[in-house]
Amino acid sequence: MVTDTILRLEGLVKHYPIRKGLFNKQVATKRVVDGVDLEIPGGQTVALVGESGCGKSTLLNIIAGLLEPSSGKVLVDGVEVKGTGVDRGVVFQQYALFPWLTVKKNVEFGLKLKKDITPQQREETAMKYIKMVGLEKFVDSYPKELSGGMKQRVAIARAYAVNPSLLLMDEPFGALDAQTRTQLQTELLRTWEEEKKTCFFITHDVEEAILLASKVIIMSARPGRIREVLDIDIPYPRTQETKILP
Repeated sequence: MVTDTILRLEGLVKHYPIRKGLFNKQVATKRVVDGVDLEIPGGQTVALVGESGCGKSTLLNIIAGLLEPSSGKVLVDGVEVKGTGVDRGVVFQQYALFPWLTVKKNVEFGLKLKKDITPQQREETAMKYIKMVGLEKFVDSYPKELSGGMKQRVAIARAYAVNPSLLLMDEPFGALDAQTRTQLQTELLRTWEEEKKTCFFITHDVEEAILLASKVIIMSARPGRIREVLDIDIPYPRTQETKILP
């Protein structure tokens, strides 16, 4: 397994300006993330947990390049993050699919940013990951024709297709029913065993974090700081039955 550091956070801080009172021109700041330092080795699945509002999604959005830090920096593969990039695949809770594109076209979308692959290679890559998530019979379907779990499978396939150094997931199963959630947890474990991607995901479910992750990071209440890092010493491969082992 790869052990080189894939993700490094150095003194990461994020604050937002706020106004005190309707007519008050004075601007204060609200600190959401406060001095986060973190290293994630390659090939690990790391879960971030913490109470609502502690800055988990803010932290992930900074890593994804969707937000700029107020200070500090993020490095992926030793390169400082300056905006979004195909080195990071992102899966959100609400799928974020393009409704006017088919399943195949949604998965191909990120690949179009890679100028070094041909249209045939793009299609072959998209189909590889569509098959990986079991949606090969729905390649020409549109998101409105899919269930919530199927939409999330498309989002996962799209994130994997660009072959990112780092896979980011923001409560990817939070909007799904319990049965679909369990099914996708199982699929994610299987997919991780096949691909060995470095994965950083947010969850509010401690049981899910322990099932999926090799390391769990606990954030304190706002302003968000890393309170504790726990190694999960449960061997892979894991299944849903792992939850009930003594």
